[in-house]
Amino acid sequence: MQPQTQKFPQLQTIDPSSMALFLDFDGTLVEFAQTPEGVTVPNRLTDILQRLDLHLNGAIALISGRTLKSLANLVDMPLNMAGSHGAEWQHPNGIPYSQSIAHPSFLAIKNQLLNYANCHNLIAEDKGDAIAIHYRQAPAQQQQLDDYIADTLKSEDPKEIRVIRGNCVREIQIAGSDKGVAIARFMSKPPFYGRRAIFIGDDTTDEDGFAWVNDNGGISIKVGDGPSCAQQRLSNTGEVLAFLTMKVAQLEKQEERTDESTQPGTCTHR
Repeated sequence: MQPQTQKFPQLQTIDPSSMALFLDFDGTLVEFAQTPEGVTVPNRLTDILQRLDLHLNGAIALISGRTLKSLANLVDMPLNMAGSHGAEWQHPNGIPYSQSIAHPSFLAIKNQLLNYANCHNLIAEDKGDAIAIHYRQAPAQQQQLDDYIADTLKSEDPKEIRVIRGNCVREIQIAGSDKGVAIARFMSKPPFYGRRAIFIGDDTTDEDGFAWVNDNGGISIKVGDGPSCAQQRLSNTGEVLAFLTMKVAQLEKQEERTDESTQPGTCTHR
């Protein structure tokens, strides 16, 4: 059953004060655009993220397939972030880190795919140990692109190089880093450690994160339709923002009650 807008009966009981919140970006917090850098980040979203960061004591992170540079250009605030499906990560105001995974033939594969994208007027993102090829502006090229990728990788071990089939994008990456790995890395350290992981995402690229959250007592939330291992559903980015707004309100109400109970002169009756 789909949750009702702004009511979310299945998600209402999540205790916001104990959660560690992980959020995909494109298709989850913002609508897709024709080009990766063409998305619009509403002021309302920035306000919600700032308030969640404050009331969760920093236990919130963006987990995106974008590079950290691309993500930081769109989200103009200090925040925990993982980019390139977990191959890059950064804490607020900290030094960005990246995980490089050696593979003898990936550079040649990446160059082939970059050349293909250029020759077919497709948008390609070089992410170091991964390459994303977007065909949103040319959806008729999907099958041809898939065939070319399959032919390029036919001699490669699928356990070493994998293809992620996202929404109007194909990402080819060296195996060993994914959104589940990214969430696990954050959850092993403060302020995330000991909290309950909540991960919201919309695409096949988020399934690794859903699986890790499911296996570790958290709550996974899929945005939109389609098969998924996620436990719960939200319909669209509007419902995601409404859900996050609800959690902000709950957090602020909890803090108001705590402040009132600690005011001088407060009497406790037993």
